[in-house]
Amino acid sequence: MSAAYATLALNNPDSSENEIQEFHAITRLIVFAKESAALLDAHQTVYCLDLALEQIATELRHRADNTFEIACYLQDGATRQ
Repeated sequence: MSAAYATLALNNPDSSENEIQEFHAITRLIVFAKESAALLDAHQTVYCLDLALEQIATELRHRADNTFEIACYLQDGATRQ
């Protein structure tokens, strides 16, 4: 069990909200890493991080989370390429 999952299990009352917050945090980390990789011209890394962002978007759509906060990260990433 990962540390993030264990933390979510302890905060069980709003488990789905906590999970979404965890996804938001992961998304911010990936966007930061992607921007850093782009500055270093690490094209393969940027590609892999784009795939990670797409998977997070898919997971959040699956969980029916259509919040603006994640959508703006994904739109910004798509327009910067």
